[in-house]
Amino acid sequence: MKIVQLEVKAGTTIYASTGMLGHGQSDRMSTLDYYKALKGSRVTLLNYEYYFNIATYALEFDDKYINTYAYHPEQSWTTYNHDLSGTTYRQNAYEFKGEVYFRICLKRVDGGEFTKQEEESINEIIRFETTISEYVPKPYFTQEIDQTVSTIREKRTVDSLVFGVVSDTHMTVNGTWEDTAHNISSVHRQTPFDAIVHLGDLTDGMVPAVMTRRYAQKVLSDLQRNGVPLYVVLGNHDSNYFNGNPEPLTDEEQFEIYQLHNDGAVIRQDKKTYYYVDYPQLSLRCMFLTSFDYREKVRYGFSDDLLNWVRETLTVMPGGYRVVVFSHEAPLPELDYWSDSIRNGEELLNIFEHYGMQNGKRIIAFIHGHTHADFIYTKRSFPIVSIGCAKCEFFTDKKPQGSVTQVRTMHTVTQELWDTLIINPDKIEFVRFGAGEDRTVVCR
Repeated sequence: MKIVQLEVKAGTTIYASTGMLGHGQSDRMSTLDYYKALKGSRVTLLNYEYYFNIATYALEFDDKYINTYAYHPEQSWTTYNHDLSGTTYRQNAYEFKGEVYFRICLKRVDGGEFTKQEEESINEIIRFETTISEYVPKPYFTQEIDQTVSTIREKRTVDSLVFGVVSDTHMTVNGTWEDTAHNISSVHRQTPFDAIVHLGDLTDGMVPAVMTRRYAQKVLSDLQRNGVPLYVVLGNHDSNYFNGNPEPLTDEEQFEIYQLHNDGAVIRQDKKTYYYVDYPQLSLRCMFLTSFDYREKVRYGFSDDLLNWVRETLTVMPGGYRVVVFSHEAPLPELDYWSDSIRNGEELLNIFEHYGMQNGKRIIAFIHGHTHADFIYTKRSFPIVSIGCAKCEFFTDKKPQGSVTQVRTMHTVTQELWDTLIINPDKIEFVRFGAGEDRTVVCR
């Protein structure tokens, strides 16, 4: 058995009617996170000055979170079992009879208020022990892993730059992230990536900031485990602002969470969240942009500071260099169902088309996520390419006109969607893992 360290929040309860968190109740203290229990796992009270209550959540969930535009308010693809009530507080040990997620709510025997000190000493008050569980590879991914590895090996050359690229993971409790992380690593072990790129929206950004930080760090650490550079662009959900979240992240917090891991390995101004990386042996520059600011009237778009940085960066870039641009948001409103306007989008494209095309320089692609759909837009001097969402999601409304929404089904290979980019001198290959097809963009 393994002891799992618990974290709680004083003044937080769990509502018996919904299984969701409630705040401002000083005589309760609860776990914010959902913990996973296997058969035989046990919760044991260590200090009898308290009672505890357990709410459990089944692994089955409402498919509206896949088939409609819907986000669970606590980022949990589970179903509450309605097994917590005011009469189920206990002091005797609780043993789990099967695999579930759970939360714990505590109250004091004397009915008093909880303190910060009790929060910090929770693991001296109560203990959670679980049986050891390792990831079990899913057989329905085996052939796709083999095929993806074979295709990458066939298409890459000594002059290729190979990136694993994933977008819009929207990590949730009991979601598909664990499979995605495993599949990325399985491909990488057999035909290594030069780097991994995340195009933003690591999580839904609808929970307390401490939880968003924890979920984002889980995604980042799983990708960093591959041992190659990890480049992240920030999505609109990554600011923890979505759906009126009262705990949005500051610029400094976003930098610390999403960018600090590669600071010093990239070229940036101060602690800006946009940056670039050069591959001199290939005369290639990869630029990573920031495209959302919840404080702006037009939230989607690119700041004046970023535009100045792009202009200066392209001006001093060596002649003959090619550029691949990565962003969460597209630069044009017709490429985003949710936007009537993209702040400075047209200005950004004009800068790329002017400064990025002098002295033998070339912008060869602008690659983005956000739309949860595949699209290659060819009405500018370089292709603008969107990559669908890694989150298992399938609905065709609320997507840009002309884009393709791939059919997705849980517990099949189409549950997955991410690309391997093979950047060659004359073209970029997009090798699809999971739902969808391989694509090729010719470098003009």
